[in-house]
Amino acid sequence: MPSKKRTRRKKKNEELNNLAETLKSYGLRDKDAKKQSGKHRGPPKARSVREHGDPRFAPIIAAALSKQGSVKRATHSFHTYPAGMHPDCARMIIDACPGSVHDPFCGGGTVLVEAVLAGRQVSGSDLSPIALLVSNARTAGPELATPLRSAARKIAAQAQLRIDVDVHEDLNNWYEPHVAQELGRIRDEIPKYAQEVQPLLRAVFSSIIVKSSYRKSDTTNHREPHHRPVGTTAVLFHKKARELGRMLENMPSSQPHIFEGNACTQIPPEPVDLILTSPPYPGVYDYLPLQQLRYLWLGIENAKVAQEIGSRRSFRAQGRQEALKEWQERTDEWIKTQTSNLTPQGKFAIIVGDGLVGGKLVDTLFPTVESLKRCGMKVVARASADRPDHARGAIRIEHLVLAEREG
Repeated sequence: MPSKKRTRRKKKNEELNNLAETLKSYGLRDKDAKKQSGKHRGPPKARSVREHGDPRFAPIIAAALSKQGSVKRATHSFHTYPAGMHPDCARMIIDACPGSVHDPFCGGGTVLVEAVLAGRQVSGSDLSPIALLVSNARTAGPELATPLRSAARKIAAQAQLRIDVDVHEDLNNWYEPHVAQELGRIRDEIPKYAQEVQPLLRAVFSSIIVKSSYRKSDTTNHREPHHRPVGTTAVLFHKKARELGRMLENMPSSQPHIFEGNACTQIPPEPVDLILTSPPYPGVYDYLPLQQLRYLWLGIENAKVAQEIGSRRSFRAQGRQEALKEWQERTDEWIKTQTSNLTPQGKFAIIVGDGLVGGKLVDTLFPTVESLKRCGMKVVARASADRPDHARGAIRIEHLVLAEREG
């Protein structure tokens, strides 16, 4: 017969597993389950980091590129966003380069958050309405924390009432019917609240759209059907709003200038001392379909996002050579546009990774360096690191290049 100690241990393990499953259904994870998973958010571990250039900057660049793991500082953990820069990487580069900061591919706002925390004048732009929504939410002021939580509590209560609402037919394949109805009630309640808090409520809503769907993750459209108990979607919305509210209480009151803009044509709004950005890697992601559920729920027009640089679909549609040529031309365009409003002593830092198309690597370091040179910039320091691409069973090389004006 099994001993009492073994029976108690078995019972405890069963309880932990049941707890983990229950919390998972609510979009939560307990500490024991997290510890057992052994996973962390962010890029995989960098290997074989190589550095070149000015010894004042090269070690900083290499260390920044090597950063990994989750960061709970400020608002970084609110709302997943594909291929975001690591917050510690952004912080190190900002600390090494004084003055104002601009990110022309601001994405989820990592650079903007770190620049705000550093007390810098900062601006950012992006073509994606989702990027602008998330960036604005992550850099909002502490004065909105209480109104956000109050509104979210009322919305969550209303969302649990059995009132039928209209849901776009294209969404039905991605949600359980009761989940879609709860999301629809949340969506319909948001416009009833004050104008200044609506963008935050929409950002919180956006943060649960994929999590409550059959989508496997934010970076794939693969379906994994699962059951979410009735009422838990509304609970998740309220939980995420409270989480964001707590984060905002520790943010500075000053917010960056964030605007819709095409990096190829829209210059920084003011002369800037540091341009720090990570443009899309060629042939790696298609941001348009990855955000399609959010566009449908939020009623967002997404035509401009089709202009994204280096999308995977452009490589499929045009072929490797034509798509690479277009990516190089647009890289020249956006770097030239951004350097046009860089101060004489300003720095330009770019993080870019090699693409992977048809099982073949697409080099991004040489074309990026050459584009900088054509715009009158010289490379001060650079670093490269190998990162495993588990989804494709390959190794991709990521680069961080720091440049300044010639002479």
